Amino acid sequence: MRITNDHLRYRLTASTTKMKVLLANDGSKIAKDALEWYLQNLHMDDNRLYIVHIVDSRYGFENKDPVVPGDQHFFVLIHNEKEDKAKTLSAEMETFLKDNKISGEVNILYGDAGEEIVKRASEVDACLVVTGTRGLGVIRRTVLGSVSQYVLHHSNVPVAIYTDKCFKGKK
Repeated sequence: MRITNDHLRYRLTASTTKMKVLLANDGSKIAKDALEWYLQNLHMDDNRLYIVHIVDSRYGFENKDPVVPGDQHFFVLIHNEKEDKAKTLSAEMETFLKDNKISGEVNILYGDAGEEIVKRASEVDACLVVTGTRGLGVIRRTVLGSVSQYVLHHSNVPVAIYTDKCFKGKK
């Protein structure tokens, strides 16, 4: 069943309590569009927005002991590049929140993206998770996995998955 923006807004804002929303942001265009969609369709001034960026540290690159064979120096360089990207994105999002007078915080998390999003949503007692999806095909999704699908199936709160295919021209 597809729920329209108006239905979702009504259901989530029917109560007078402050809404806590967790938004996953990997720095992609889809993530930025998901943030814009949230702000235009669901955000209210008294909401608290938690923006998270996850650095995949499942392979131990930061310990220089990768489980994947190869040049360890190469893996450390990749990890450091991901860490730098995360810090840059975090600073941009902190500035965004401050400039737009949005109550919230930005966190860099480490581990499996889906697991960390679900865990953080529970920790902050979020009532909604917003994430984007690239719309991988069935084979790619099966091989690579889908963070948004993981979150959808494991989260204890409603999940809004933004895809540009559904909202082309409706931003």
